[in-house]
Amino acid sequence: MTLQEIKEYQGVAGKEGFDGLIQLFGYTSCSLSKNQALSFAWENKESGHHKVLFHFKWNSEYDHYYMNAGAYDHEEEVLLYDGALVEVISVEDVMDDKGKKIYTLISLESADED
Repeated sequence: MTLQEIKEYQGVAGKEGFDGLIQLFGYTSCSLSKNQALSFAWENKESGHHKVLFHFKWNSEYDHYYMNAGAYDHEEEVLLYDGALVEVISVEDVMDDKGKKIYTLISLESADED
C-alpha cells in the first residue's frame, strides 16, 4: 500500500459507528497463518508501496469462504466477499530490534450485521 492509502486507514482507526468503517473492494484473499500471510507481503520503493499485514478479527459466519481443499491447502486461505465491511481498530508500524520498520500492521474487525 502507498503511504496515502495507509493514512486513509489511520484516519478512521478507532472511530465509532460508520466513521470507523472501510469497505474492501474486490475479493480479499487471507490466510489463517501469519507466516503465510507475511510471505505474500511486498514493497516497492520506486512505486512508493510499503509492506502491510492485515489482521482480521472475523465475527461473521457469512461473507467469506474457507478454501480448505485443493493444491494450496498449506495457505489456509480464507476468501472475503467483494465489498466486505470492516471496522478499523488500529494501524501501527512493526519494528525490528534495531528500530527499523518491517511492515505496517492494520487490525480490522468484521462489521456488525445489525
